[in-house]
Amino acid sequence: MLCEECRKHNAVVFLKLAVNNKVSELHLCPACAAKKGMGFGPETGAFNISDIVGNMSGYFKDFLPQERKTLRCRGCGLKYSEFKETGRLGCPDCYVSFEPQLNELMTRIHGSAQHQGRAYAGGPALKLSKAETARRLEELRSALKDAVAREDFEAAARLRDALKGLEGRHG
Repeated sequence: MLCEECRKHNAVVFLKLAVNNKVSELHLCPACAAKKGMGFGPETGAFNISDIVGNMSGYFKDFLPQERKTLRCRGCGLKYSEFKETGRLGCPDCYVSFEPQLNELMTRIHGSAQHQGRAYAGGPALKLSKAETARRLEELRSALKDAVAREDFEAAARLRDALKGLEGRHG
């Protein structure tokens, strides 16, 4: 099959897009795919999915409902249709302006719009009661004494750091 852009080379990149029950196909040679920003694989040494999806999103603008084509960020003025083309937001206010659309997008991509993994280490600290803090401190001190007695100094260092962290947070 020949490339749909240049009609000279064999198509090796096949894109099939299904949006709002409309299916469109695109068949490109490596050179034309690279011109459209979809170059990936051994030639470029990169498989950057965000660039691939961001560049493909330009094909979706025809399928956007009218209200989403005119939706704008109140901070930077970025249109939602421009975000769909580039895959990039313009400012922190875009998250608020496009919140319903971003939640819908995250749900489609990840299955949920809520984070369900480990918490960021620099994030808000877990709130513990005074009794729970005292119990954990005692457990850490006991485990630290045991590690020193066993001469397991790596474990002792980790326990010491955890002890300092808990004491620092809860005084």
